[in-house]
Amino acid sequence: MSRKRLSLLGLIMAAALAAAGVAAAHRGAPSVQSVSAGFDATTVSQRFLTTCSVNGGDTFQATRAVYTGTATSSDPRLSGALTIRAWSLVDTTNGVGHLYGTFRIVGTGRNRAHGTLNAAVAGGKASGLARGFVRGRWGHIVASLGASFDPTAGFSSGSIGTGTAGAGFLRSGRWCHPPHWPASQGS
Repeated sequence: MSRKRLSLLGLIMAAALAAAGVAAAHRGAPSVQSVSAGFDATTVSQRFLTTCSVNGGDTFQATRAVYTGTATSSDPRLSGALTIRAWSLVDTTNGVGHLYGTFRIVGTGRNRAHGTLNAAVAGGKASGLARGFVRGRWGHIVASLGASFDPTAGFSSGSIGTGTAGAGFLRSGRWCHPPHWPASQGS
């Protein structure tokens, strides 16, 4: 290979490396920060509720609904209009159950968050995990989730990323569920 071609190849490689370095620097250095948000989602729509009794006498209430409200946070990506699409199954005999679904927060400008939530329900309280993505400055969120929860009234005094009271549940056997319950979660 001639020196001219070798020099040209070297120049092209240097330019490519410089461009890659600028692109990596533009994305920003990795960072981790603590975040929290409070929320209420007490407007209930598209609600479907069914109850059933199983052998042994327990009665279950299965609910699928959309809950809307507001999330507030010092981080603008977690502050704005909140929509939660959730499925819940609660044993009406002892008040213990399971709640899962998706959440979406739409803030100002490009500030947004969306993801999934999964929680145990006990005594009218939901305690679990919220996972998802934020936009504005892109990132992942993994945070504790806690709220007062009533399938027919929604979420109140909710928090993401702050201390929550724990709850646990163990579900076994067959149980009832509303139509269009996600197949991976049904009986």
